[in-house]
Amino acid sequence: MTTFLLSILLPLTFLFTDTTQLRLQQDLQKDLSQLQQSKSYFISDNSNLSPTVQTVAEDLQLFALVAQLDLSQAIYIQQQQGQHQIHRWKFDEGEIRSIVQIQSSIGIDTMVTQRYLENRAPTQHRVQNSFTFRTYLVSTASEQNKLYYLTEEQQGLLAYRLGEKQVEVTYASAKEGLSDILPKYKEEVRQLVSSFQ
Repeated sequence: MTTFLLSILLPLTFLFTDTTQLRLQQDLQKDLSQLQQSKSYFISDNSNLSPTVQTVAEDLQLFALVAQLDLSQAIYIQQQQGQHQIHRWKFDEGEIRSIVQIQSSIGIDTMVTQRYLENRAPTQHRVQNSFTFRTYLVSTASEQNKLYYLTEEQQGLLAYRLGEKQVEVTYASAKEGLSDILPKYKEEVRQLVSSFQ
């Protein structure tokens, strides 16, 4: 009977205190370094008319504080849902109540039709690529998912949110297929996160 119960429970969720899986610190360092070295990007910020890498770096300090939290007192939950590997750390006390890391490996293989303004016939070309996205969500005692951070392993920082402040980074030399897959990925994550509430 015990073996039967374990075989049902184990694939669903693992509960233990494991602090080795949070990748936020590495992603922050990688993404900021990439932005500082690159010149071909556009930053949009709903709270700042002229955002710069410096304003982004200042914002990311808050995420850096979260990345340095002692997770040994948290309840750790790991789940796999389709192509999404979900890591959650839940705290019973303190201002920060949960940290969620969603890592998703997604491939794209599609035909894209390009249309032209001139009198040229539309052309089709095949887009094949693979993406590794990581989304971080931090909930506080006062607000669910108050902090949000989205990165792609090779491309770098794509978006973050601090309360009402929303920032997005668009790259001139974006990975092929990124603009095709990103809206779908964001929607999948939104649905995933709503199932945690």
